[in-house]
Amino acid sequence: MKVIAEMARVLITVKTSPQPSTKYKDTVCTAGVRLDGDAPQWIRLYPIPFRHLETDLQFKKYDVIELEIRRRYEDSRSESYSPDWSSVRRVDHFDPWERRVDALRDLPLTNTCELSAAAKSDHAAPSLGLGGVADLTGLTFEPHRGWNEKQRAILSRALEEVDLFGSGLTPKKLEPPRLVATYRYRCTGPTCPGHRGQILDWELTALQQRYRASTDGELKRVIEQKFLGEMFASGRDTHFFMGNFENPVKRDKFSVLGVWYPRLRDVESLPLF
Repeated sequence: MKVIAEMARVLITVKTSPQPSTKYKDTVCTAGVRLDGDAPQWIRLYPIPFRHLETDLQFKKYDVIELEIRRRYEDSRSESYSPDWSSVRRVDHFDPWERRVDALRDLPLTNTCELSAAAKSDHAAPSLGLGGVADLTGLTFEPHRGWNEKQRAILSRALEEVDLFGSGLTPKKLEPPRLVATYRYRCTGPTCPGHRGQILDWELTALQQRYRASTDGELKRVIEQKFLGEMFASGRDTHFFMGNFENPVKRDKFSVLGVWYPRLRDVESLPLF
């Protein structure tokens, strides 16, 4: 099957923590919203060897990028595309929150129960969504198990290889985060029994790297301050960016890829039409 390339304009909303990759040393999964169609649509971009790209190709959350993409048919999730990372061009950054809210306002809201039930009955069901949170119990922590033997071997080889991307960059060796953080919450499903959503956001890993000299107790408090105190503060309209697994056996399992937390006044201030 010939895969046709197309150009896309994407508002980046999600960047997951880098994972070791046999082909690309390490990669991230990126998701966002396409802005080039008649209505905003979810899109997943994978793989992106983000840490190895030239500086001017690296992008941040809520950047708008233009790039060439091809449908990723080895992944049956319809939102999945393979990017030509050399084509990435940053064209805008959406700030303040009002611009972000306006861009996402026409996306349908969902919840974890709804996404999971749909994916269980149909593998072609939505694999990305903006899910409501009805009640938050808190965060739980456990030590990261570290890279497994295969991942360690990949990273060791990566240190010996030449620069595959011509970037001239020599990123630090990819270290796993110290802690895994998981939300305990009930979504907005009417009969929600409760969920556990592991946070895969790169922002969590970066926060841990910033405070790597802290004790475990201090680090947990820093994470709680950011992912509970700030993101779920009074006056915030907080939702989860949800995404599931490529593995068909786990297709109904959704993780927290990121947190959407605009101020209520930003949401309420936008005109309806």
